[in-house]
Amino acid sequence: MARVNIGRIMVGGGAAGLICFAGDAVVHGVLLKPGWAAAMAALGRSGGGDVSMQALLYFLVYDLLKGLLALWLYSAMRPRFGPGPATALAAALTVWLLVIPVPVIGLAPMRFFSLKLAALWSLYGLIPIVIGTEIGAWMYREAAA
Repeated sequence: MARVNIGRIMVGGGAAGLICFAGDAVVHGVLLKPGWAAAMAALGRSGGGDVSMQALLYFLVYDLLKGLLALWLYSAMRPRFGPGPATALAAALTVWLLVIPVPVIGLAPMRFFSLKLAALWSLYGLIPIVIGTEIGAWMYREAAA
């Protein structure tokens, strides 16, 4: 059995994380910007959903962690499900469930944002995670035994 290649997890996970970061910039900064502006206004916060450079750094680290988690999970799933796009998709869907819809559903009763925003966030957020994980998985190779 081949060994997990930590270096490739870092490279593929980093690439997946950067793709998630760029994709999330489009999702939250363009597609969901009006929804975030309404959510911030409802909470009495100014700025209309705009983020600072410090917040961007926070989101970059968050997205890199998502990418690393996705590639680690993909590498752990390969022995059971085999390498390839289907396993990468399963890893991406698992990470997506754990980082977007499940936490958002948990926050729904707090009414920080509308259910429409939550649903769109969950739907749109799936796209960068899947693309990033597929590309990161394509970059992954197991270490020699």
